[in-house]
Amino acid sequence: MFSRLAVLAVSGALLAGCAAFQPERSVGRGIDDTNASLSIKSAMLRTEGYALDNVDVEVTEGIALLTGTVPREADRRMAECLAWSAVAVRSVENEVEVTSPENFRDRSRDYWIGQQVRSRLLRDRSVRSVNFNVEVEGGRVYLLGVARTRGELERAAGHAALVDGVSDVITYVRVAGETAEPVSRGARQAAVCEGEAAPVRSGEEAELLGAAPDMAPPEEVRDAPVRPIDD
Repeated sequence: MFSRLAVLAVSGALLAGCAAFQPERSVGRGIDDTNASLSIKSAMLRTEGYALDNVDVEVTEGIALLTGTVPREADRRMAECLAWSAVAVRSVENEVEVTSPENFRDRSRDYWIGQQVRSRLLRDRSVRSVNFNVEVEGGRVYLLGVARTRGELERAAGHAALVDGVSDVITYVRVAGETAEPVSRGARQAAVCEGEAAPVRSGEEAELLGAAPDMAPPEEVRDAPVRPIDD
């Protein structure tokens, strides 16, 4: 009897602890994001006649961030069109650059920058690092996820700006408690897919793609007012 009560007590304590440290990013949302990312990447692999091999896809909180390089504007538009094909995606941020294949990107440098930014966020007790996703492309840092407060977002952006080699810090982060003006998801998809081979949808999927909340415009926060941050 005693051992059973002890187990129940320990279990209750663990559940209470999990509840106390539950991050703002839900498990269900994370699964939807992962499935959406896989779906978009699969669609890009199946699409013929477009050079999409160098396009990277990251979906966080329903925001599909596209980075990388393509040789033509038509490739860039098709990448965005395909990103809208995932029902769980509520906004697409197309940061893909149109450039010649000769313009080599130092991927190892971007990887190092990403590691440095994540390390700084992890060490800062004022930032819940698990809520942030860090992507780096050509020295530009993109922050995605959820911030508990506007101050936490500015602090996270400040960490990124202090890393050597960072040229810009762009945030697509939702601040808990703040809402953005809803826009028509279908209209944005129709605009970017005009003239492209847009995926055919069922009636049920089309209904799901009505008005959906969208992110506010991206913020350039390299010069955001933040408290001094110690190394």
